[in-house]
Amino acid sequence: MMRQYHEAKARCPDAILFFHLGDFYETFFEDAELVARELDIALTQRDGHPMAGVPVRKADLYIHRLLKKGYKVALCQQVERPGKGKKLLERRVVRVLTPGTVLEEEALDSSQDVYLAALYPEGEKVGVAWAEAASGEFHAAEVGLSDLPNLLARISVREWLLPAGTPAPLELPGPRTVRPPAEFSAQNLRAHFPNALPGAELAACAAGAVLAYLKETVGDLHHLRPPSLRDAEEAMVLDPFTQRSLELLAPLRPEGKLTVFSVLDRTKTPMGRRLLRRWLLSPLRDRARIEARLDAVEALIQGATWEPLGKLLTRACDLPRLLGRVGTGSLRPLDLALLRRTLDVLPEIREHLADLSPLPERLAGLAQALAAAPQGLAEEIGRALSDEPPPDPREGGLIKEGYHPELDELRARAARLRAEIAALEKKERARTGIPTLKVGYNRVLGYFIEITKTHLAKVPPDWRRRQSLAGAERFTTTELEGLAARLTQTEEAARALEEELFEKLCLRVEEELPALANLGEALAELDALRSLAEVAHRRGYCRPRFTDRPAIRIREGRHPVVEEVTDFVPNDLEMDEKDYLAVVTGPNMAGKSVFLRQVALIALLAQMGSFVPAKEAELPILDRIYARVGASDALAGGLSTFMAEMREAAQILSGATERSLVILDELGRGTSTHDGLALAWAIAKHLAERIRCKTLFATHYRELARLAEEVPGAFNLHVAVREWKGEVIFLHRVQPGVAARAYGVEVARLAELPPEVLSEAERILAELEREAPIAREHAQQLPLFGPEDHPVVAELRKLDPERLSPLEALEILFQLKKKLA
Repeated sequence: MMRQYHEAKARCPDAILFFHLGDFYETFFEDAELVARELDIALTQRDGHPMAGVPVRKADLYIHRLLKKGYKVALCQQVERPGKGKKLLERRVVRVLTPGTVLEEEALDSSQDVYLAALYPEGEKVGVAWAEAASGEFHAAEVGLSDLPNLLARISVREWLLPAGTPAPLELPGPRTVRPPAEFSAQNLRAHFPNALPGAELAACAAGAVLAYLKETVGDLHHLRPPSLRDAEEAMVLDPFTQRSLELLAPLRPEGKLTVFSVLDRTKTPMGRRLLRRWLLSPLRDRARIEARLDAVEALIQGATWEPLGKLLTRACDLPRLLGRVGTGSLRPLDLALLRRTLDVLPEIREHLADLSPLPERLAGLAQALAAAPQGLAEEIGRALSDEPPPDPREGGLIKEGYHPELDELRARAARLRAEIAALEKKERARTGIPTLKVGYNRVLGYFIEITKTHLAKVPPDWRRRQSLAGAERFTTTELEGLAARLTQTEEAARALEEELFEKLCLRVEEELPALANLGEALAELDALRSLAEVAHRRGYCRPRFTDRPAIRIREGRHPVVEEVTDFVPNDLEMDEKDYLAVVTGPNMAGKSVFLRQVALIALLAQMGSFVPAKEAELPILDRIYARVGASDALAGGLSTFMAEMREAAQILSGATERSLVILDELGRGTSTHDGLALAWAIAKHLAERIRCKTLFATHYRELARLAEEVPGAFNLHVAVREWKGEVIFLHRVQPGVAARAYGVEVARLAELPPEVLSEAERILAELEREAPIAREHAQQLPLFGPEDHPVVAELRKLDPERLSPLEALEILFQLKKKLA
């Protein structure tokens, strides 16, 4: 047995080997020590060597935990059944599970895609391919190295494939698997998909590596579709920091619960939930496609069909991932029952769509896909499959009576034999006069006659003893053995025939894979659209309008998440063609950050095809959104807040275009007041004058209000505050103009700082204002820089900021900082 183990381990040296022994998967040696530590299970000894095991029936749960930690698991299973004369059963590795190739339902997150991705860099470009083994999705793209992080931010990659000897082009989260360079070949791909990815050789090379790895770890994937080439320009760019800043998928604070996705997610199926998530991370840039989604959402709202469709979709299964089990030959009886239920609900869904008139283009396409579902498949499954099928097809009771005459005859024969065994019990009881005599069965002995020991004297001579118990004896007879052998043979023949009929049903489903894959996509899209319709209806969202002019007009806009937890004060925003920079001032807690984020989210939701939280919204098509609301997460990476802010600012200045939206919150606060003010001024001015993108800049530096006087296209907004009887009241209303003052002490009072601390702060503030008067009515006279005769000022006067790149400006800033030191 251990020779078997070592041979299997040698074939999968980088995986934890789960070795099938009876009812357990055992691990040995270093694998056992690792598994015991990671799974917190007992570590035992066998012949002096470490050993740890998990029950086969619960193995999926343990394997899922190991995969989440980035490990690979090889399953070495018994491939023959125990029997008389068999001592060492044949075992072989039947499956290698890795974080990016899982198929098993227990190891999958139903709300997220689980992609395996390969990167193939060459020069300044990189080929990317990603596939999900569970659903058969397969995509590829070619992008520049600088755009790679933005592409990867949109896809949920669980495992990365890289060619040996080639360094990763960027820091990658999650486990990496190094593969032979020869596998990164377009020939690998086109041997399987002859016409795949024409003219995209780098993408084809990456896709070839994905295909080779899937074949090695999973086997043949009949459900895997040819890779689709994704255009990097088709989606709005949302880099990882913007996704976090806008709380698209995760709250910024640990105690937070709501996210933009959780607000939008009213889907009824896992496949719809995953698609909605993808839409949120990849807003469209094609106006026609956006309008088509909006037409569909509007029709579902006006026709009031989103609610009945939701009830019907709850009966649909996760079809794309079910097809993964079809394509890999691991379909279960329950999967067939779920597939039948899904197919049965289609006519009712089509009826509700037919009631919408006129039917928008997207919904018409979905209705057509539903109508193209395989005909007769649901009826065949219904005729064949029992109403409550067993989890394992080998258990029997899988096929309905009346479906197959030969199976019915075997079952009838088995029933007659069981009746004869029951009759034998009565006959032997009458013959022997033993009232407690009974015929029993277990998996070890088979059928036996059992009597209590008080009646041993009445045992006939033709009975043969099989087993002694504490208070009973077990026997057999030639007649019982004959009946039992015939019954076992009949039952095994029935089970074998049931398995054969089940396999034929699975092959019938496999023949329909392309049609079922299209059906799964259609149901997922319908679910995502009706989810957006439900949210829009319940929350009073409006349909956005798009304009070819670079102008933003939002009336009574709201933040989709914040309004879920508090009474919300809506706000307007008007940015005409020649308006490029809005400087937003106001105290902390007044709502500056919320206002900035809600503008970005309204634009984002509009381009994903959703209605938006506003009374009216007119927007341009944006190519990217940059949101910077702090850099605290960079501290763990060894960067100061200031350095992180500057790096992010450099990314914005190099990536933003005139069709971008930038929101910046308190940029420059990570350094001294004068440095921060100077940088904030220069960055804001560059965005408004040179790039001319739409920028909202929230700041405590009220001196930045002077930008409105010096920079064309800049204007001031502030969040209104009122003082009443010594208290500050935040109105959360955004208005033109500049905030009167910062109200820092008043905000501290609301935070319930001790009275003596507040009194001291008020005394120091009054003293500072006397010593360095910066009267609000003369705020425009504040010198941006220090004393006129300072050598650093002299150096600054020689510079022309408009001729400096962001990185050059950063380098000069560090040099000036050294001079000050």
